[in-house]
Amino acid sequence: MVSTKTILALSVSLLTNAMALSVSSISECPALSPRTTPATGVTDLRIDDIKMVAGLGDSIMAGFAMMGVDYSGTGALNLSAITEYRGHSYAIGADSGAITLPNFMKKYNSKLQGGSILTHAASLCYGLLCGFPLTAYRPLRDNLNAAQSGALAMNLDLELDYLIPRMKTYSLTSNYNNDWKMITIQIGSNDQCAACSGIFDSNVTPEAYGKYVDAAIQRIKKEIPKTVVNLLGTFKVSGVFPLTNGREDYCALINGGVNEFECSCASSAENLAKMDALSDGYNAQLKAIAEKYKGTSGGKFGVMYTPAPIDVTSFPIDALSNFDCFHPSIKGHEWIAKVKK
Repeated sequence: MVSTKTILALSVSLLTNAMALSVSSISECPALSPRTTPATGVTDLRIDDIKMVAGLGDSIMAGFAMMGVDYSGTGALNLSAITEYRGHSYAIGADSGAITLPNFMKKYNSKLQGGSILTHAASLCYGLLCGFPLTAYRPLRDNLNAAQSGALAMNLDLELDYLIPRMKTYSLTSNYNNDWKMITIQIGSNDQCAACSGIFDSNVTPEAYGKYVDAAIQRIKKEIPKTVVNLLGTFKVSGVFPLTNGREDYCALINGGVNEFECSCASSAENLAKMDALSDGYNAQLKAIAEKYKGTSGGKFGVMYTPAPIDVTSFPIDALSNFDCFHPSIKGHEWIAKVKK
């Protein structure tokens, strides 16, 4: 059985023993013996107890621009540059054959529901810049992936406005009140970048970030029964810029100022250091929130914190999308899924 501390196996390591085998495919991992009795609570969960997965977050969770563009063909003027490949999102994608956490989990529960599929044009919600049609969801593709490209922690409540009623529509194939659910939250990259915008400064401090995430956790606890929340730690976005500096051969839009457009802190070493400090502050907030809401024996709710051991400066350049040299490419998403499995 999985303790509170190691309940993280649900989404990050699957099974410690299986991970130790260093297999090349999840299909080679050992099966679990069938349960003889249901889980007694959140600290007694196994990977096969989870019936539904969901995701909250930003453009990374949404799979924005991961397939890149063909600069030798159509160039940046390509629909792929404004497309979210939600079915291949490392944390919530469910396209057949995609290397994602839900597809790893399906090894242990083939009837797992909630993963997003296919693609669609980007949905945008950035601070106060939210609302139809920019923020439109496509429920039959998004399923329980409520992420919005551009989202800040202050936008988590809007994402829950979609997620909660959408989750209840699974009534024919699941039991909303009695089935165990796992919600993965990754938020904070845009918050780091917004710290230099002069618009959201007071909304992206570690204290404000923690307040927004805590409010989302409280709402989930109140409105979504039998849930494990997996808080993914933030990584230091600043590492993107030294990695991509001078790589116009891979990402032609660097000279067009795309980095500064997507991240207002990209322009100076002082601002990059500011982002790093925020990332550390955000992670301290996430750890405190996980401790505040940690699962208890027999309990029906729990939060876990999963660090993000991601050093962007160590990435190969093609782990980033060649559209903007900012978002993870398909290779980057697959790498993150494997690291966190």
